[in-house]
Amino acid sequence: MKIVDLSNILRKQTHIYYRREFKADATIEIMDRTRTIPIEFVLEHKPTGGVEINTTLGESVEYPLVPLLSMLKTYIGDLDKRGALP
Repeated sequence: MKIVDLSNILRKQTHIYYRREFKADATIEIMDRTRTIPIEFVLEHKPTGGVEINTTLGESVEYPLVPLLSMLKTYIGDLDKRGALP
């Protein structure tokens, strides 16, 4: 399985400065098939300096969720470190 891209990234407006909420379309490749699924994710900055990422899928997939969510969190974390999120 491979995360190909996150597209249509939209930031939701919140009044909490340490919490950023987003909606996006994740393009994933599972067993040589490419599929786009809607996701929502939250980046929350902790008082200790770390960032916690929570991800929710908009529809079911025929793949174990734990590895998929883990790969999405890693991909989102990399986008955030590069400053590629709106």
